[in-house]
Amino acid sequence: MTRPMILWAAGALFCAHAFQAHAADLKDFPAGTQWVLSLDLKAAQASPLLQEAAGLIDPDKRQEAQNKLAAIKALFGIDLLKDIEQLVIAGNGNAEKGGVAYVYGAFDTQRLSTILAGGKNFTSAQHGRFTILGWKDSQQKYLSFATPGLALLSNSQPALTDALDVLAGAKAGLAPGSDFASALERSGQELLTVHAADVSSIVGAQPKAQALKQARSLDLRVRASGVESLSASLSVTAASDETAQQIQQTLLGIQAITLLRSAEAPESATLASLVRVNCQGSTVGVTLSLPKAVLETAMRQREARRAAKAAAATNAPAPAAATN
Repeated sequence: MTRPMILWAAGALFCAHAFQAHAADLKDFPAGTQWVLSLDLKAAQASPLLQEAAGLIDPDKRQEAQNKLAAIKALFGIDLLKDIEQLVIAGNGNAEKGGVAYVYGAFDTQRLSTILAGGKNFTSAQHGRFTILGWKDSQQKYLSFATPGLALLSNSQPALTDALDVLAGAKAGLAPGSDFASALERSGQELLTVHAADVSSIVGAQPKAQALKQARSLDLRVRASGVESLSASLSVTAASDETAQQIQQTLLGIQAITLLRSAEAPESATLASLVRVNCQGSTVGVTLSLPKAVLETAMRQREARRAAKAAAATNAPAPAAATN
């Protein structure tokens, strides 16, 4: 395993068996938080539907992933599929610039700190009672094993120190009853939740996000609805009814374009055909129900197309020799 992979695995997926995880709490996050993304990894791992979908992935790809997981476990004593409970990423500005990742799990801090210390560009600094570890591979990263069961990771040292100050009680956290509370709840069915306030200031320059520039708040939820379907719901609140109607029309336009491209992107077109967009007052709602049969068909089609592409590349004639 290469050193960059070692550092990435240690820095981003730092789970072992030393402590038990605790759940995300509103007071852990800075009062100025503008967006939160929460991924319930335990719920995803326990979902029969997702497990069946994973079984449809090309066997060689599955084996490759299993080999990488086994290598990380052998090197770090880490079972990545079992030891991470929840991943929450929170920020207070442009989402393209990232935020702070709160990883809830069980950590062998001594072992992982030792591994990181063996890399190039390693730094260690104290911030109050917290130790901040830093290193650089493709970009600078900062990590702190903040409390038993909680590790914080960020590309920004100021963002990380602000988050640590909140945990230490030196800065205010989110208040009880905050709109972000529902994004942090773990029901066992919701796999992914995203909640954002002041959407226009955080969507950045991504072309596909420009439809949301006029939105005030956003709430997205992806659920495993039993064993037969996945469902997703998106709620976007605009500043006025007229703005909401403009957002609705933009989303309907994106849906129509996706449907027209069904020949080149059939899976995306299938998803688009199942989407329903409605508008009530200043709120735009988008819903999607993805039955198990549709999910399985889409995955089989994707794997078949990938296999055909690989076979075509293997059988392709050699390039003609250059002539003068």
